Amino acid sequence: MQRNRFVDVLKGLLIIFVIVLHSDVPLSTRNLLGFPFWTNKAVPVFMMISGYVSALSLQNKGSVEQAYEPRWLLQKMIRFVCPFTIAFIAQWIVFRATGLYQVGMKEYGLFALLLDYLRGGKGQGSYYFPVMIQFVFLFPVIYYFIKKYDWKGLLGCFGANGIFEVVKLAYGMGEFEYRLLIFRYLFLIAAGCYIAIGDLDKLSKKGATIWSVGCVAIGLGFTFLFSYTAYSPKILVYWTDTSFVACLFLVPVIGWLLKKASFGFKPLELVGKASFDIFLVQMIYYIYADTMEVLIPDMTLRLGFGILNCVAAGVIFYLIENKLTKALIRILQK
Repeated sequence: MQRNRFVDVLKGLLIIFVIVLHSDVPLSTRNLLGFPFWTNKAVPVFMMISGYVSALSLQNKGSVEQAYEPRWLLQKMIRFVCPFTIAFIAQWIVFRATGLYQVGMKEYGLFALLLDYLRGGKGQGSYYFPVMIQFVFLFPVIYYFIKKYDWKGLLGCFGANGIFEVVKLAYGMGEFEYRLLIFRYLFLIAAGCYIAIGDLDKLSKKGATIWSVGCVAIGLGFTFLFSYTAYSPKILVYWTDTSFVACLFLVPVIGWLLKKASFGFKPLELVGKASFDIFLVQMIYYIYADTMEVLIPDMTLRLGFGILNCVAAGVIFYLIENKLTKALIRILQK
């Protein structure tokens, strides 16, 4: 299967959005520029893309049964574990050297350090690593339901996502635990999977139009109410602007782009391929945001400096780490 270059272009744009999202741009400026409708939705779109790409991979290279074979699981996990482990060690060394964050075996013990690792370390977006490890194990189940039940499977995942949101309230789950669980992205992952392998011909033109318009209207309306009015939802109380309801409008839009767009742009493609490594770099970078504010008082220059540094360092990290990861995979496959 030929690689769709646009997927990497889109990932390249999204990781830049993530860097901007984690910057110190004031809330008033964010709302004025419409951040709730695009920048804030970067990670949810990443989840859709993960579902899309993984579905195509599973469809062309294996089956649900093969997806749970130790070799397959190990290969998928290593692609996240290897770069994160390197970044986690670097993060710990930097923190210890600067004294900003005193974490180490001496202070808290090996168990606490391991727990910190499993929780994704520190910094902006530290939940992403544990979520993606869960993705490796959960995705084949999502794939099975979409493959077997098509749009009904997608609707079932929407309902399951909603049930999770209700259950988390019933059991008094805190925001810290909530952010670490993949179930909040269940529908978006399923949507990406459906875009890849769903039988769209089963939907009539009228039905598809109604579905698309409904998703756009609900998603945009919910995002507007939450971000620009005093509306406060009763169920989607955590990470509301990235919830599956707020992101509904993205499903037909991203679906259309993934199906129709195929153009490339090599610089952004490279950034897209390195997106996870860039994400790890910005986690460390933005812990020192206060220092950057002193060194670079102008917000626009500071933002540009942050984007350039995170992207450049992330790409270099990717070019080195990717070779190590591939070599490790080859060793384990023998």
